[in-house]
Amino acid sequence: MSNPTDTFELDCSVPSFHQERQATSYTGCDIPHDPELVAQGWQFRCNTDHSRLDDVVDTYQELGFEVHLEAVDLSGLSSDCGGCSTMLEAFSAVYTKK
Repeated sequence: MSNPTDTFELDCSVPSFHQERQATSYTGCDIPHDPELVAQGWQFRCNTDHSRLDDVVDTYQELGFEVHLEAVDLSGLSSDCGGCSTMLEAFSAVYTKK
């Protein structure tokens, strides 16, 4: 049994009602990777905000990866995710390449 003062875990699974949404719409939990960057050999790693960005970039660079950052594309974000859009605007998509 969990203690009410324990930190809660965020369930970022895609709700079933999103499975029938338009093909051009996505949730904040399934933001698509940039296909042009992937075609150029970049591998999507994560979306993160400024609080963790430096650590993520430093870690990948220390492991010998080139790092490329992109603003998270919210142009197709589902209207059901309007509450998250302000937060997601501060996120960067992290791509790496060896």
